[in-house]
Amino acid sequence: MKPSYAKSAVEPVVVQKLQGDELSVRYSVFPESSYYSGGINYEKAGDTLKIVIDRCGISDKCAPMAKTVIPLDDKWQAEVRLPYHGEKVVLVHADQEEQIYP
Repeated sequence: MKPSYAKSAVEPVVVQKLQGDELSVRYSVFPESSYYSGGINYEKAGDTLKIVIDRCGISDKCAPMAKTVIPLDDKWQAEVRLPYHGEKVVLVHADQEEQIYP
């Protein structure tokens, strides 16, 4: 899991608890001509779920662990749904880490 995007490139990030054991994570997709974000990769380490917004080349095969559930439109937003079991959720950016939930 290698972060590619700076915090400012994907803001705002909005996290919402869904029914069951899921979180919704919405973020802005940084507009690029040769790359896009198709979703999020994540790993659980103790009581922390670390997530990284995936950066995919437009001509490469891209297989993020959690793919966006909405089509990319003129709002440049992505939404992914992640498994959630009460852990602290930390978004790892290229320039910093931040706890985004709870």
